[in-house]
Formats: sequence, C-alpha cells, structure tokens
Amino acid sequence: MTGKFTRTNIQSLLRGFGLDTTQAREATARVIDGITAALISGEAIELRGLGTLALRERKARTAHNPRTMAPVDVPARRSVFFHPAGKLKKAINEH
Repeated sequence: MTGKFTRTNIQSLLRGFGLDTTQAREATARVIDGITAALISGEAIELRGLGTLALRERKARTAHNPRTMAPVDVPARRSVFFHPAGKLKKAINEH
C-alpha cells in the first residue's frame, strides 16, 4: 500500500460507506495504487469535478547554480501535472 491517510479522509469513508477502519484504509490505498499505476503507464486520470492528473515529459537542460553560476546538467524526467476542473476553480474562488 502507498500513501498516507489522514484521520479526516478515513473517517469520511467510514461514515459515507459504512466501512470499518481497515476496509477504509484498504479502499483508499487501492484507489491511490490504481491512480499511480495508470500514471506510470502513461494514462491521464480524470476525476470529474476535481480535475485531471497527467504526466509531462521534461526535457534535459542546463541550469545554473545561483551561488556560483556554474552550469548544472538537469536530466530529462517525467512529472505529474494537475489541471483543476472549472467546477473546482469556481468553488475555490467563491470562498
């Protein structure tokens, strides 16, 4: 299992679905593991009303150490990008 579980998200599952603590932890872990596996395989994850998680390829580049201005090679990498849904943006900006 991956991920950390806060008391709040576990209690929310317990109340909402009538699960015991072990079942709620397992359900949360399975969702997180599924999202992780999909991202690793290159799939985008759409969470309706929340947003989309997808991978972005970052090209290798040369940066500079700000103290010494010495060039530093930064390797290519993949990173997770979150694009919030309009509904989420609206809800955040209204509060």
